[in-house]
Amino acid sequence: MKNKCLKTFKFACAAAAMCILAQSAHAGRPLSVDDANVNDPGAGHVEAWFARTAGHANSWNVAPAYSPIKDWEFSALLSRNTTGEWTTSAIQAKWRVTASQPEGCNLGLVAGISHQSNGGGNTPYLNGIATCNHKGGAFHANLGLSHPNNSETLTNWGVAYERDLGVAIAHVEYFGLKNSKPTAQVGIRKDIVPGLQLDGTVGRTNSETVFSIGMKKSF
Repeated sequence: MKNKCLKTFKFACAAAAMCILAQSAHAGRPLSVDDANVNDPGAGHVEAWFARTAGHANSWNVAPAYSPIKDWEFSALLSRNTTGEWTTSAIQAKWRVTASQPEGCNLGLVAGISHQSNGGGNTPYLNGIATCNHKGGAFHANLGLSHPNNSETLTNWGVAYERDLGVAIAHVEYFGLKNSKPTAQVGIRKDIVPGLQLDGTVGRTNSETVFSIGMKKSF
């Protein structure tokens, strides 16, 4: 029983770390891998979602974002893990380094810091982002660093491809964190009315099923 509890605890901690790093490389629901774009100046959005790792952890999340000036977006995260009973918060700034290209590539950079309750401490992070658009869809690639409290510096990475299917936009992605097994995930999103999106994901990590369902409200 002790070993089973320890395994569950370690898995939940890894899932929490992946949640934060995914948020720090967050393209907007339901992608976890970031894109190198930001909101238009004066525009923003709020995302809310529920995530579950089968048999291990449930979390409720909300993440507002706003762009006060051209090429910059500031966002925050509040995440409550109701299984492990800890709360994670984060703030970050995202800079679109080069202009978005409808047919071509552009770059972005994210810097932020997260905090986990119950002794988790602060984790500063930095992520580089590349997005390449073409007629068949969009490719995204991320490479980043994070430094958890009282731990070594960790690398995180991710790649994703998304495509407009007409009725909805679908994606497939693969991302990971040093010392943890990677996650493979697929997702879909659809605007049900102007400015309101519903979405969901399902994936596998460490031989476990993970899924999320959420929404995004733009303003």
